[in-house]
Amino acid sequence: AENKSDDNSQYLFPALFSEGEWLFSKGEYHRAANSFTAALDLRPGDKKCLIGRAKCYMKMSQFENVLKDAEETLKDDKSFIKGLYQKAEALYY
Repeated sequence: AENKSDDNSQYLFPALFSEGEWLFSKGEYHRAANSFTAALDLRPGDKKCLIGRAKCYMKMSQFENVLKDAEETLKDDKSFIKGLYQKAEALYY
């Protein structure tokens, strides 16, 4: 049964990530953030998802959350440029 859930996440993760990006492009930032959060439940620490969710939080003026997600992307790579950019943007506001 364990392998089966791994198989599901293999397909579910990209679907949730794509849904998040699509909802973001439609201006549905809250729903997009939820999609990225669901994807992160499957792959905790995924940088692309964290940045996607941080962008949603930015649009919703949730600057503390932007900062949290940005700092999470920088945990093991302090020079991750997208993470640095989101962090700078959050601190600016």
